[in-house]
Amino acid sequence: MSSPQAFDSLATAYDQTFSQSQIARWLRGRVHARLANYWREGQSVLELGSGTGEDTLHLGGRGIHVTATDVSDAMLDIARQKTQELSNVTFERLDLRDLPDDKLLGPYDGVFANFGVVNCIGDWSQLAQWLAKRVKPGGIVAFGVMSRFCLWESAWHLLHLQPRTAFRRWDGVSTFQPDPTQPAINIYYPLVRRLRKDFHNEFRQKSLTPMGFFLPPSDAFGVVEKRPRLFALLTEMEELAMQRPIFASFADHYWIEFERLP
Repeated sequence: MSSPQAFDSLATAYDQTFSQSQIARWLRGRVHARLANYWREGQSVLELGSGTGEDTLHLGGRGIHVTATDVSDAMLDIARQKTQELSNVTFERLDLRDLPDDKLLGPYDGVFANFGVVNCIGDWSQLAQWLAKRVKPGGIVAFGVMSRFCLWESAWHLLHLQPRTAFRRWDGVSTFQPDPTQPAINIYYPLVRRLRKDFHNEFRQKSLTPMGFFLPPSDAFGVVEKRPRLFALLTEMEELAMQRPIFASFADHYWIEFERLP
């Protein structure tokens, strides 16, 4: 198992290099619109992989009680600073690869994980069982998942004569080494049917939305963002693609929602 500290090296620059980019803000805004359909002031939500706390801050600012978790202490420190004035936000360190039986018992009105958090594990049935004990009947569990076949990524890296990177997701697992002093981390790319299968005993799939079919993955954010007309065109096209679940398997991410069964 790789060290949990591997993601600490990303924390300081994460907002500057990703969160503050136009495309990331646009996509995060669409996630917030989805979450607004389900949770209101006073309800309780568990966030998996809070990172630097952008989603934590948004939900906490709406009066929702957020328990934000992450494996990285450095990420959690930044998230705490952002939300220090919100008494309805608490933090816990949590490694999804080593889920504790005696913590974060809830019950919660819902759970979510944005931008590929659940791609850090390769067995989602264990996560489903763990969450089933903590989510109220009818509660929503929602994930932003990196898909296996990202057409934008494959085309971009083939154009740059990088075939290994172009097809790194296609086998269902790749490696990522954010900190050269730490071991590489396995990143898994579940098909939609795999997540549906792993969650089906306690949850039913409620919706599926592609995210990043026309908009590029982070490797190519700059190419689009410095061209305002292209950015505007691609966001218009993205809005249309998000209404067609068939595109989910070929986007950078897909947003999938489950409902806890009675």
